[in-house]
Formats: sequence, structure tokens, C-alpha cells
Amino acid sequence: MDMFQEDTLSSATSSPASSLCTPSPHPHGSSWVQELSHDQQGLRLISLLYQCAAEVAAGAFDRANFYLEQITQLASLDAPHTLQRLAAVFADALARKLLNLVPGLSRALLPTGPGSPAEAHLVPAARRHLFDVLPFMKLAYLTTNHAVLEAMEGERFVHVVDLSGPAANPVQWIALFHAFRSRRGGPPHLRVTAVHDAKEFLASMACVLAREAEAFDIPFQFSAVEARLEDLDADALRHLLRVRSGEALAVSVVGQLHRLLAADDAGGGRSSRHVHVPGSSCLTPVQIIARSSPSSFGELLERELNTRLQLSPDYSPVLSISPQSSPVPGQQQQREKAPKLGSFLRAVRALSPKIMVVAEPEANHNAPTFMERFEEALNYYASLFDCLERASAAQAHRCAGERARAERLVLGEEIRGVVAREGAERKERHE
Repeated sequence: MDMFQEDTLSSATSSPASSLCTPSPHPHGSSWVQELSHDQQGLRLISLLYQCAAEVAAGAFDRANFYLEQITQLASLDAPHTLQRLAAVFADALARKLLNLVPGLSRALLPTGPGSPAEAHLVPAARRHLFDVLPFMKLAYLTTNHAVLEAMEGERFVHVVDLSGPAANPVQWIALFHAFRSRRGGPPHLRVTAVHDAKEFLASMACVLAREAEAFDIPFQFSAVEARLEDLDADALRHLLRVRSGEALAVSVVGQLHRLLAADDAGGGRSSRHVHVPGSSCLTPVQIIARSSPSSFGELLERELNTRLQLSPDYSPVLSISPQSSPVPGQQQQREKAPKLGSFLRAVRALSPKIMVVAEPEANHNAPTFMERFEEALNYYASLFDCLERASAAQAHRCAGERARAERLVLGEEIRGVVAREGAERKERHE
């Protein structure tokens, strides 16, 4: 059987409007699916996804629709096999990308947030499930806390600014409370400022941290900034974050700094990952930047990674110590490509933090072409879906519904961000 029925398709790229009425090119219905073994279905899905992505990139509406129809016969969000669920999420993203060729339909039919508005309240629980079963965020928190603890040695007044937004979790700072309480000389007076766009999350975080600080007998204050990282005014950062003299400042950004690249890309082009901060070498969002006791922290991180944790390629906090240096020739042009990110980092530096820690996924989701981004995203999220499947299955008390919500509402939204969106709307730009 000719699975693709290529002779039924026109080789010419048709307009989206005319293609909406193109009849289905599947005279045999879905009977061909039953003829494939599980392994054959998996191989077919991978092939179909690549072929569909190529047609979407070419703007070939009818041919892309042809491949999407075949994918949906093999894949679904509630399928028993990981690859089938992954393919369903990517098919959704490719369909959205395709529908963007008809902007009116796209804006009328597609929600802009994760999932449907009715599911928005499920997103925090889905994020918690990912945190509970996967080690990657825990590793980011662990390395951040070690760096902050080392940088704040001997300090009596400490201010920690958490810019992680949706990736923020009070568990991180509860662990820091414990570490501060155990240090020589006792804990400092600690203030935490959290930036998040959900008032309910900030209120909950304030209550949890205040309760834990009281239990640890740590003098504590909490400040909330209801905003998204990309909406912060760099020129008013000191005022917004309530930075005070006499406090040792630490800044933490986990999994969010890449979103600033989107603000510099209203036209859909690629923003440069290289941004110069006066007095530093070029930094990238994949780096953890430590400015206090660099050699000892580097040794500590290396020892932790080697002896306690196995780092997955899906989430890779990488240490970089930034010596004082001047920009090399040719960096000026790179800096101008990312003014939002550059101005933000310069504003943070102007606050004179003792340390700034940045953790980002190790990926190439900001490649200049759609097909490069698609291929990288497919490989990246295939590994992540597989990790989630195995980790969830290993915890007998976890239900499949929790895993499914995490796949659909968190990872699925990231995939849509990489694959379906362009310009300033493409927030997921992991590098």
C-alpha cells in the first residue's frame, strides 16, 4: 500500500484559503494504521512529523494538512505510548503554525495561554508534578543555593531577588533557610523579593516562607512584585525590587532569562545570545555567573555534579566565571541585536549584587530557521517526555492524569512556544 498517496497531491504550493476546501487525500480511511506494528508506527510518526514540518515551513497548506491527518490517526494525547503523545503535541503546534497563515482564523480560534482558559488553574499543579518527579529543577535550585550561601558568608543582612517567575518554587528558599540556620554564626536577617505575574502564587509563597522562617527562627521579610520578568522596567529596577543599602544582594533567575530575547524580536528574526555587561565578559543565558569566591564555588559545583547528581542533557546549568574584561572587536554588533536583554543585565549589574545566578535549559530553540528549531525541539522534548514517563511510572502513587497534565499544559505549551509562534510571541528561546 502507498502510505502517502503522493500522486494525489499537487506539487505546487496552494494558497491557504483555497486549501481549506481541499478534500481528504485518504481514500482508504484509517485502515492502514492497523497494518503497522508498534515499532512501525513510531518510525512512521517520526517521518510524518519531519515531512509535515517541512511543508509547514514551505507554506504548503494542503500538503501539510495531508501529513497532519495521518499523524492524528497514529497519535493522541491520551495514547499509551510516549512517542504517540509527543507526536500529538507536536501536531498541535504544527497545526497552529499552519493556521497562522490565515491570521484571522488563528486569532479567532486559538487561545493565547496554556491550554484553554478553563484549564489555567491546573497549570501550577502540573508544574509541581514536573518538579516532584524530575531532578532538573532541583539541580538548578541546589546549585543556586550553594552559590548564594557561599557568596553571603559573614553577611548579616541578605536580600535575595527571585526572578524565576513561573519556575519559582518556595521549596528552593526553604532549603536556603535550612542552610543559613546551620552556618557558623547563625542565620542572617533575610529578605526575599519574588517577581511573578500571579497574585495568588505570591500570596501563597509569602505565607509558606513566613511560616518556615518562623520555624527556623530566621528574621525574615517577603516582598512581592506582581509582574513578568520581560515587563520589568530596567530603568526603575532598584525601586521595583526595593533594593536597600546595607543589604548583600543575590539575584536568581531560573529558566526565564531567555524570554527577554523575544522582546528584541518583534519582526521574527533571531536575537543574538551574546550580550555585553560593562566590566564583564560576554554572558549567555545558559551560564551561571558567580562573582564571589569563583574558584571555590567552581570546585564545589564540580564536586556536587560528580558525586551527588547525574546531570541530564535536557537541563544543563553550566558554570561560567566572568573575569573583568573589555568587549572584543565585533561584539558591538552582537550587543545591538539584544537591547532588552542587554539593558536588563546592565541594570542588574548597577544594583551591585554580590552574585547573580542564571540557570537555563541547554538547547538550541532559538535557531535562525524553523526547521532547525523544530528538529532541536523534537529531539529535546522526546528525551524529556521519556524521562517524565519513566519517572512517573517509578512512583506508584502518581496517577497517569498528573503526567498527562504536565505533558499537555507545561511541556506542550513550551513546544507551542518554540514551534508555533514567531516574533515577539515566541517566548521560548532556550539557548
